[in-house]
Amino acid sequence: MKKSQPLFTVVIPMYNASKFIKKPIEQLIHQTFDDIEILIVDDGSTDNCAEIIKQYAAHDKRIKLIQQKNAGVSAASNTGILNATGKYICIHDHDDFVNLEYFEKMAIAANGTDADILCGCVNEPGWSFPEFDHIEIATELADKIFMTHANAFNCAWRYAYKNEFLQRTKLLFETSVWGAQDVIFSKSAICMADSVATVPGAIYTVRDQPTSLGKDKKKKAAHENAETGRAWARYAELLNKYGATELMNTPDKPSHITTFKMFNRVISRVEIYPRKKRYYLFGINIGTKHFD
Repeated sequence: MKKSQPLFTVVIPMYNASKFIKKPIEQLIHQTFDDIEILIVDDGSTDNCAEIIKQYAAHDKRIKLIQQKNAGVSAASNTGILNATGKYICIHDHDDFVNLEYFEKMAIAANGTDADILCGCVNEPGWSFPEFDHIEIATELADKIFMTHANAFNCAWRYAYKNEFLQRTKLLFETSVWGAQDVIFSKSAICMADSVATVPGAIYTVRDQPTSLGKDKKKKAAHENAETGRAWARYAELLNKYGATELMNTPDKPSHITTFKMFNRVISRVEIYPRKKRYYLFGINIGTKHFD
């Protein structure tokens, strides 16, 4: 690896993010590991978020800004991927943030495993993402999927992808898919990667803002077309090629189970899943609470 090549490039597709872009940037520039490139792609914003980035870039040479006409979050993410110089690429939403030790933990896993994909931890209220307490590497398809719970979680920002891996596989976001673009990208990546490693202590925090990219239903309806169907068909073909269709559609398993016993008999049981809890009394399901 050339000395001029950073270990990580953080790609942030940005659109009208002036109200909350400072928090993600502050968390990145104050990382305990500083060998990172921060690449922000401004997707035709109409507020002053680009000016905010320019102010940061004037004081930190690791920050780079690319401005383009509005083309959607997938196109902006692809622009970042194609311009990234890091050995690994992380996709980062414009309203979320990582803990200050995030890339220090990622670097330890990257140097120790050289895996195609690194999977960190996630903090998001209402969701039960897996928590990792040690670095573990998987090469078999089922192990890659169930170790990371890729069958239950679609988000692309959980991972750091080796740049060479993305170039080799020519994996990019499907620009015709709106709102579910992460599904195709992240699950395809897990299938194609030679190896995937878990990263304990690297925590990505989600802030679910009303302006989060890709969640506008009107834009979704306006953008999706015949090419959207072809994109999903290509995805289905890829899952079939790798024998991953059934595995990726395996029902989620509880991430945590709590039981109450009396006289060695289970009286009550609570199962925690992504977005829901199931309650049992004497083995009978008495209700399910959903987190909307």
